[in-house]
Amino acid sequence: MPHQNPGTRSAVATVVEARGLTKVYGEGNAQVIALDSASLAVGRGEFVAIMGPSGSGKSTLLHCMAGLDTPTSGSVLIAGQDLSGMTDKQLTAVRRDQLGFIFQSFNLLPTLTAEENILLPQRLAHRKPPQDWYDAVISILGIGDRLTHRPNELSGGQQQRVAVARAL
Repeated sequence: MPHQNPGTRSAVATVVEARGLTKVYGEGNAQVIALDSASLAVGRGEFVAIMGPSGSGKSTLLHCMAGLDTPTSGSVLIAGQDLSGMTDKQLTAVRRDQLGFIFQSFNLLPTLTAEENILLPQRLAHRKPPQDWYDAVISILGIGDRLTHRPNELSGGQQQRVAVARAL
């Protein structure tokens, strides 16, 4: 994967940054270097695509940058906060309050309706989104008529839009 020099971006505009991330799995002959000093900075309002062949470290990079996996070395900053050394509780708060995830397999909970899946992160934080904002997201994504359906009753595209709404 190409490397981007995180030093070329203003610290104020950077919302997610990886600095020299290395991730090594296993030891000895079974050792696999999944990331080798990868760096990336993403600024506010930017859209970034991470592309590469299977096994090139894309998922490992994203998992480390989201605090879902711990790098062997290097650091990750989310909104200026270094994830290294954070407790599980602190990482959970950063993931809940600062990041939105849209997983490749969507990770919708099968026993919850689309609406319950969308609102789950807010409910876990004991919050409720502003009704006008929620209504706008549902309308823009075109899923208002599917909110009472469970994931297995939704098409792949509808599941994806529910995952997008949950991430937002």
